[in-house]
Amino acid sequence: MPINKSAYRRYKIIDQLVLNKMKRFPTMTEIIDACWDKLGIDTSPETIQKDMANMRKLPPEGFDAPIYYDHKGRGYAYSDPDYELGGVSLSDTDIETIRESIEFIQTIGGSRISEKFNHAMEKILSTSIEEFSAGNTKQAILQTMNPPKSRGFEHFDLFYKACREKTPVSLVHYSYKKRNFSVLTIHPFMIKEFENKWYVMGFSEKHNQIRTFGLDRVFDPFLLKKKYIPVDKSTCEKEAHDYYGVFPIPNQKKQGVKIHVSALVTNYFEAYPIHESQVIEKEANGSSVISFNLIPTIELTRLFLSHGYHVKVIEPKWLIEFTENLK
Repeated sequence: MPINKSAYRRYKIIDQLVLNKMKRFPTMTEIIDACWDKLGIDTSPETIQKDMANMRKLPPEGFDAPIYYDHKGRGYAYSDPDYELGGVSLSDTDIETIRESIEFIQTIGGSRISEKFNHAMEKILSTSIEEFSAGNTKQAILQTMNPPKSRGFEHFDLFYKACREKTPVSLVHYSYKKRNFSVLTIHPFMIKEFENKWYVMGFSEKHNQIRTFGLDRVFDPFLLKKKYIPVDKSTCEKEAHDYYGVFPIPNQKKQGVKIHVSALVTNYFEAYPIHESQVIEKEANGSSVISFNLIPTIELTRLFLSHGYHVKVIEPKWLIEFTENLK
């Protein structure tokens, strides 16, 4: 049975008081007062006695703590002077650093972090006897867009486990284009996020090739006990790095792409480059020719079209026609 978080926080307080060489043999009253000062809770002697009994238990139920009441010192002590409650001892600086880091992760993470990650953060905070209380009035200095959880994100942990443990997955996939459902078996190797949307990449048995599936279109996935079909992950990772978005245009390899951009939108591409290969050649009037060396994707063409007449594809020729057909 897992140790109760509130109880563990009291264990740590008891441990700290007992180990305090400046004030040895803490009394029951002092322990209760410390719980109030540090936790803001009113604790009874019966609860503390029960905590000490649990601390004496062997792991995993307890910590095998040699705690006893010293009649001469009129307080509590460890029979083994070198004993320290299990866990990592954190200084005030350590605790503050962890709190700042977690606050930052929570801010930029939002709905992107899994329940397991939330639970892990909670364990860190409880171990250090620190929490972000509801009344914390510290003013936030970092704010990002925190979109609501998208459909399918609840399957994040399952696909993460499948990628890590190389386990095939059976799923039901809905095609927005065909408007139908199909049952697929995939061998996932990567989870990718793009513009607050989540995708899983893997070898699809039905398509006999590597495919990308949006988690919003995945239903009823479950792990399979069958042989995993490996892929050349290094090649896949390299290709995934070589395009903007998640859906490469079929049968297209990495190649040069050039666009002509107005002076207004040039500012946008300067401030927010879309790929590391991006090169901007400015013209006298402020407009520019921007070149990329990447694998063209559906998302790339949609980005160009979203800027309307401010962006015009120059080359390759097939991409000019492809983009025109999407209008």
